[in-house]
Amino acid sequence: MSSPAGIRTCIGCRSSDDRTALVRVVLQRSPERTGVVVLDPHGVISGRGAWLHPRRQCLDRAVKTKAFARSFRAPVDTSDLLVQWESIFRPPHGSTAHEDQS
Repeated sequence: MSSPAGIRTCIGCRSSDDRTALVRVVLQRSPERTGVVVLDPHGVISGRGAWLHPRRQCLDRAVKTKAFARSFRAPVDTSDLLVQWESIFRPPHGSTAHEDQS
């Protein structure tokens, strides 16, 4: 069983899970003072982070409900997040498996 320190809450579906089952996203500041949300799949980027299940529906819900802005307590830009998400979690070309169904 995981320690409480390893439990995080998905900002999309709001359910708790072990951090190994979630993907970290980080707010990176831009010169325009709006933070840009970027994926941190390896957990190495410094800065304030939030957590998502690696499911498209969790990402979509987090964007729709403005969960990123609430989590980071700042205005955010999520416009490039879907492109990043697809580049990491899209199944290989020709595959019928759906990564976002787990």
